[in-house]
Amino acid sequence: MKSHLKAVIALYERLYSLRETVPNDDASEEQLAAVNLFRFASFRLPAAADKKPLIGFSLMKAAMMRCLRSPVNSLNLEKAEGIIISSSSCDHSNAQHYIRSMSGKNNLAYLIKDKLSFRAEFSAAEWIRWFFFAFRQSFRAMVSPHRSNVALTIIEVLEISLVLKWLHAHKLNEIYDFVPFEVDSNAMFLSTRAQGARTTKIPSPGPLSTHNKIMLCDALVLSGGYHFEEIDQLRRHYRIGNFLSWPPERAHTYYDLYTKEKGVVTPKMLGFYSHGEWIRMKNGLIKGNTSLLHAEEDALRLLGVFLKEHPDFRLTIYPHPKERKSCSIKELEDYYSQMTGASAIHIADASKGTTFRFRESDIAITCYSTIIFERLYAGFKTIIKRIEGHDFPLATSPLNHICFDDYAQLSALIMDVTKKSNGQFIEMYRLEKYVYPNFPSPINKNE
Repeated sequence: MKSHLKAVIALYERLYSLRETVPNDDASEEQLAAVNLFRFASFRLPAAADKKPLIGFSLMKAAMMRCLRSPVNSLNLEKAEGIIISSSSCDHSNAQHYIRSMSGKNNLAYLIKDKLSFRAEFSAAEWIRWFFFAFRQSFRAMVSPHRSNVALTIIEVLEISLVLKWLHAHKLNEIYDFVPFEVDSNAMFLSTRAQGARTTKIPSPGPLSTHNKIMLCDALVLSGGYHFEEIDQLRRHYRIGNFLSWPPERAHTYYDLYTKEKGVVTPKMLGFYSHGEWIRMKNGLIKGNTSLLHAEEDALRLLGVFLKEHPDFRLTIYPHPKERKSCSIKELEDYYSQMTGASAIHIADASKGTTFRFRESDIAITCYSTIIFERLYAGFKTIIKRIEGHDFPLATSPLNHICFDDYAQLSALIMDVTKKSNGQFIEMYRLEKYVYPNFPSPINKNE
């Protein structure tokens, strides 16, 4: 029987040898995948993991503990038309509906990589091969400047091998990857393509350049106007078969709410949409003070000044899910009151998702969030605090018209935008290509 694990480990050894490649226009797919795998930050481990010399051995133990998990029985692989690759943070039902609506495929197995069980999936010979690889990687990680990346390969090779095993056993050839930002995504693509599978990658509506600087796939979903602006800048490190224009992943949940139902927007209500950078730093998920943290806190201070000068305006804070998970309402009120200097800060409750509440705020203020693109998609007024040292937005993007650096620009934007309807805002700042009429409907007419 063919050993998928042997093939994946062989690929990973080749990629390890290419890890110091300087990516250029002529870089091969394996060279690009190697840079992505070993030199880009992963979201699977906290930033503090890089400080642990024995992290590789810890992940060896974690992999072996996954042999104790009950096998996944809910995949329905016998009836599947393909596989959705996801993580525990993704929404199962949204992903299924999205692919069903946009591709017409109804039966897709949903695979959460970090929840996979390794019980009874590999032979004794394969486990021996893996132990040799895992020990080697654990020692390599001890001296590597990219310790977490090297250590993660210990688990990644098992996960990819399991996907290959299922593709082969059930004769599947379609993959929908909802976690293309993960460092092993391109390595998985190379492995599955060698087995004849076709991969479509679905990044978030946010800027591709943030977490997807290198991309290898058969098809790439572009789900926002800004994605199309970025492609020319990113092509040199992209190896893509074709591009697909789809709406944002969750658009089907709020499309009718904003395109068919009439609603009233509260005038002079500002909404700050947080990326939660301060709580990420507090919880050790990022290293030190970032430019995004500075931008968010600067935006809050500027909003505080604006509220003092314009007491007829009000401000609602929409916390990031990471903030809601880690903080009480009192802690959120204390933090945002301190940042704005305002006593009457309203924290939006968690009764419904942010995308269902766009009408609560006439003008949204944010720095770097998918909410920028989801609000614009739905046609709502949004302004953006620039982040020092970031190239977002691109110099040629119309988003520059709705960005601010300082208080004078923020105040001028708010006072100008508040006089405009949503439609006038979109037209005045030439943002038409961001709005839903430019994308396929996310609603499956057969449902």
